[in-house]
Amino acid sequence: MAHRALSLSPVVALLLAAPLFAPRVHAAEGRTLFGQPVHEAPEMTAEELEARAQEFREGLDRQGLVLQGTQVLPKSALKPYFRNPEEPVAAWDEPPHRATTFLNFFGGPLANGTNASESESPCVGSKVDYPGYNGTEQKALAIIQVFKDAAAPFGLRIAYEKVPPKHLPYSQVMMGGHPGIIGLPQGVLGVACNLDCGDTWWRDTTFAFTEETNDVNILGTTALQEAAHAWGLDHIDGANNIMYPYATPGDKVWADTCTPYNAATGGIGCTFIHDKFCPGGSQNDVAELTAYFGVNSVDSEAPTVKMLSPTDGQIYMKGETVHVEVEVDDNFLGFGWRLMVPELGQEQPVYNGQKIWELGAPPKGEYTIRVEALDHDGNVGFAEAKIYVDTVPTMGGSTGGETEDPPTTGDPSGDTSAGGSDASSDTAVDSEDTATVDGKDDGCSCRSDAPVNSAGWLLALAGGLLLRRRRG
Repeated sequence: MAHRALSLSPVVALLLAAPLFAPRVHAAEGRTLFGQPVHEAPEMTAEELEARAQEFREGLDRQGLVLQGTQVLPKSALKPYFRNPEEPVAAWDEPPHRATTFLNFFGGPLANGTNASESESPCVGSKVDYPGYNGTEQKALAIIQVFKDAAAPFGLRIAYEKVPPKHLPYSQVMMGGHPGIIGLPQGVLGVACNLDCGDTWWRDTTFAFTEETNDVNILGTTALQEAAHAWGLDHIDGANNIMYPYATPGDKVWADTCTPYNAATGGIGCTFIHDKFCPGGSQNDVAELTAYFGVNSVDSEAPTVKMLSPTDGQIYMKGETVHVEVEVDDNFLGFGWRLMVPELGQEQPVYNGQKIWELGAPPKGEYTIRVEALDHDGNVGFAEAKIYVDTVPTMGGSTGGETEDPPTTGDPSGDTSAGGSDASSDTAVDSEDTATVDGKDDGCSCRSDAPVNSAGWLLALAGGLLLRRRRG
């Protein structure tokens, strides 16, 4: 008897699982994976599970989403998509971007929203105490290998040993628990509540419910499929394909030819994108992933950051506004950056491509205004300027465009599918955590407030927004 495996995504799609479900094993206290603590969450009672299911349904309605069959869709997506077959379809013209997917085996608190860096998901109605992975590190590594093998041809990086820095645009798959934790019925293997056709938003959270089966290949494929829904792929025919809507044993592949849709478990949500790569009614996984992420290669070039304002050594009086403005760039799109004031121990990741800030001058003293950019191979570039408030410098200040030693692995989060990186001549290269911004956001169809340090000077910042890039 087959069990449903719901996958909520672009149209949220769920997998149908074979009878491979395992009894739940209770984790011991103080468990770790990859040297990091695994979050323990208390068992939910039957009443709590029912309340969570009701909360899930109400949350979908509040967000304009609907559960159709085994898929979660925006209500607006239920309107049939019609295209005149006589009209030519415009070719895909967006440049590729690098991306990181974090396989989160550690669990932790989740809240409603759209930003993986802030532990948010639209699948979550209110705060959820999400458990970490309950299996062995050996099995976790086997699941990771399934994911890494599928990502290897593309400009995708896979992280799993620790949480990536917030300013790096990354998506995550929660690898743990069972579907009832977020309000779904037993038998659902994975879900993604993100309609993200063409991978327009780079910070999605999806789910693979690892307590529903012991089969490593199925768990790896489930995680892949949920991540792929958040990249914009839909279900297709072919039991050997990763995007097949039912979970079956064996190795799976990306379809590299135009393959018919399979709407057995719900609708097809991104037809207007798929039409750019295939005739109507079909999807080519490899063509789309190559267009979104490019072909894999090692990136040893750090992002560049140029400080336009303030100037190094600039003096301010109490009550004045500090205008910060930078230019940031990189050889690959998808990088991120953060604004920092090291003397105050403050930083703010950028989630909307922000390059201009207006800050109220801090208390008397001297401060470093630093903007630091990070790419998906761990290369770091920065620029900084020393400012003085109600005081005069006693000697020369610092300058931007300094160079740091490169990291030994080039990995900002514990693992990538490519090798290390070297320092460039005019930028810093490092793998330390930083705050970041998505350099491609230029429109807004989905947003939420970005966090600001409530206790510090950066409270005066113009708050960032989470934005979806507008597609033509």
